Order: sequence, then structure tokens, then C-alpha cells
Amino acid sequence: MTPSEKYVADLCEKSFLPFWSFPNPLGKKDKELCDVLVVCGSTILLISVKDIQVSSHKDKSIQYSRWVKKAVDDSIQQLYGAERFLKNVDDVTLKNRTTKVALPDRNERTIYRIAIAFGSDYDFPLPMGMNNRGFVHIFDEQSTATIVSELDTITDFTRYLTVKEKFLSSNHMLLPEETDFFALYIQTGLEFDYPVDSIAGSGGLWESYIKSEDYSDWRKRIAPSFIWDYILNQLHAYHIKDETNDQQIQDLENAIRIISLEDRIHRTELGLALDDAIKKKSIGRMLLPQPGANHMYVFMPLTQKNWEGKERELELRCIVARYLNPSVNTVIGLAFGSNGKDESVYDICYHYIPEVSDDFVKHAKEIQKELGYFKNSLQSSNSDYSLKDFDGFGINKQ
Repeated sequence: MTPSEKYVADLCEKSFLPFWSFPNPLGKKDKELCDVLVVCGSTILLISVKDIQVSSHKDKSIQYSRWVKKAVDDSIQQLYGAERFLKNVDDVTLKNRTTKVALPDRNERTIYRIAIAFGSDYDFPLPMGMNNRGFVHIFDEQSTATIVSELDTITDFTRYLTVKEKFLSSNHMLLPEETDFFALYIQTGLEFDYPVDSIAGSGGLWESYIKSEDYSDWRKRIAPSFIWDYILNQLHAYHIKDETNDQQIQDLENAIRIISLEDRIHRTELGLALDDAIKKKSIGRMLLPQPGANHMYVFMPLTQKNWEGKERELELRCIVARYLNPSVNTVIGLAFGSNGKDESVYDICYHYIPEVSDDFVKHAKEIQKELGYFKNSLQSSNSDYSLKDFDGFGINKQ
């Protein structure tokens, strides 16, 4: 793996977690499929990385055409070839030639093609990558680092790719840098009050934006969300093991995958709710599901008093939460605190209960009656925190 390939692979792993990001998988005849493959639910990212130095030719136009051919055009061809291969397979073999990654159903896949071209002079404009074979997103070093770092959840990142493809399918962009277009997206969502058929400018939009009060305010507002990133990384580092298929590990991985799909705004809401629960020393907290979501969360503090039976208590609270919220089929429980030592402890559980039987309802009611879990809960919401297009969700407490 070249330094540029490793840089992109590490960036994807940091943003999208290791079990979604796979460097140098194998394709036809065991040749390299692409430089990085990301598989998340029904979404597939195909990433090709080329690090091509600019030739020493005196003619700048010849320098540019040669660089584009090797750094961009070759990546585009690799991506189309990788997509053709995926159309006929249900899994991909990783570079260790042993491990296979299951692909989503062929009829449900959404594929994004990303060509990352290193080595250019920054006055080289990047081609748009639009043709009848499918849109290709073309990034360079700067735009890759900026966009993947700022949109560091899989949901936020793919949302940007989707909106960009839709917008550029019927509009023209005449901006010198991808980061300029990204700055426009961040500030407008590419939604305008008047018809637009082209976007043009002299550049510097991103540099101006990151110096603005809006950007500073945004970074402050999302600060509570990063506790979830920390928890995810800790849980993955200490609990997920490749060599085991134990059901408990599988449940944990399922929970982490669901949490990882939360975008930055929703992670902020979750972070605020978790912080509030810790500060107020809540007995337990049930977060109502987002509109249209089929999962929800339960928070529970850990103390010396409930340390011995913490797994059982968290499980029972999740059962009651599922009974009280018939629109969901999955409950993720998170216990936090310590057993008197200095370090923080996070325990997590995952309950997938697609159908509720009469016996389940009877059992849940008995738990609620005997232990009082969420028996007389009051509904509230995080109304003190507001973002553009931010839909808060209610919180039940007890």
C-alpha cells in the first residue's frame, strides 16, 4: 500500500469504523478491486487512489492533460470495472485472501464512485466525472482531508455525495476547488429560493467559511456529540474481536453499527441527553425514537449499588422500553459510570424484538409493576439546543 493509499484507508477507518472500511479488496482473477471498499447497509463506496507526480514538461497544458489521464482517468476506469465485477457477486474477498465481506442485496445497492487524485499542482482543476456510465466524485488531497474530516459519519458523508450528484446532474459548477463547492453545500444545503443552473466563483469559499462565526458556532454546538464517537471507539477496541462469532459479540457489533449510522446532529442530541442524565444522576432514561426510526435508546447509570446486577437491570429496562414503544423493533441500552474506581465504564446491550407476543407484554408489565421502570415517566425534550433543520426528539425520564 502506497503512502497515499494508506492515508485514505486510515482516514476512512477513523471516520467509518474498521468493520465498514476495507483496504485493497480483491476482484476479478484475484486482482485488486479498488484501493478502499466501504460497505454499510445497502451503501457501497468504491474508492480509487492515484498518486501521480506532475511531469516536467514545459507546457502547462500538457502537464495537466498527462496528469489527468494517469491520476483521474485511470481511477475512473478502475471504478467502473470494480462496479461491473460487483454486479455478479454477493461477497468480496479481502486482501488476506481468506476473509469475505458480504455485500447488500444486488437490487438494493447504492454505489458511490470516488476517485482521489494526489500529486497535482493545486491550480489544476479537477474534472467533474459526469457521464452516462455514472457519476464519479473526484477529490484531491485537500478536499479529501477536509470533507471526510468534517463529514465524519457515514450518514453525513453519503448524504453530501447524494445531494451533490443530484444537483450537478442538472446544474454546472464553475468553482476552482471541491472545497469551495463543499462550503456552499454546508451553508445552503444546495437549496435556493430561486432557480439555479450554474454555480461560479473565484474560490476561497472554504477558507472564508472556517474563519466565520457560523463555523465557530457549529463546532461548539456539536461538541457534545463526540462523547458518542469516543464510546464507539472504546467499545470497538475492547469488545469486538475478529476471531469470535459469539452471539454477545454479534449483538454488540449490531448495536455499534446502528449508533454509527447516527449523523452528527443526532449524535449531538444523544450526547446532550447522556450528559444531562449523568449530571442529574437519573435512575434511568428512555429516549423516544426519531420519527420513522425503528430503534431507540435506554440510558442507565452505574454505581456501586447496582454494579453486580447491571447487565440484568439494563436488559429489563430495555424490555420495558420496547413494550412502551410499539413502533420500534430494536432497543439499545447504554450503562455508564464506575464501580468506585477512577476510570469511566460503558456497557452496552442490544435487543432486537421484531414482534411482541402476549407473553412478552405480560412479562414487561410485571417488570414495570415490580421494579417501577419507566412507570410514571414524564415527557420532555432538548428544547434548549437548536440547529438548522434539527429535529429534537422527546425524552422520557424515570
